[in-house]
Amino acid sequence: MSKTTFNLYKTVLCVLTLVAALLLAGCGGSDASIRAKASETVQTALFDFTCDTPRVVDGYNSITTPDGQKLVIFMMTVTNTSNETYDIFKDDFQIQWGKDDFGVALDAVDDVMMPDATTLQPGESLSGWMLVNLPQDTNDFVVAYQEMLADGSNGNAYFVDLSL
Repeated sequence: MSKTTFNLYKTVLCVLTLVAALLLAGCGGSDASIRAKASETVQTALFDFTCDTPRVVDGYNSITTPDGQKLVIFMMTVTNTSNETYDIFKDDFQIQWGKDDFGVALDAVDDVMMPDATTLQPGESLSGWMLVNLPQDTNDFVVAYQEMLADGSNGNAYFVDLSL
């Protein structure tokens, strides 16, 4: 094989390797995991959200707490950072504690709690109380949000670590 032919093959191989790397980087969903703490702003593709420091409360409005549990409250703020109107659902933010335990915040009983669903215009923000019943011995929990891409695959996962 001549030196010219060898250099041509070497160049073609480098170009194909570069193209393959670029294709792999641009394909499929992301599996990135982003972690934050109380009062830190989490930036997703379509909105930002913040969970303030939680606290235990004895009660709230007509909400009762089952035996062996405690009622935890924290403020959540969501801001639409996209250029389009976007629907926000309270239940998209999962509450996780322990090894395999999870749930969602309680349904709103007044207009200062996070509504079950709301529509935010570009740049618009919404703040509301999130309330959750947790086991008495739970002091640490996570607010989790999983992005869903247009093709139905998972995007980034976001976790806000909260402590009482």
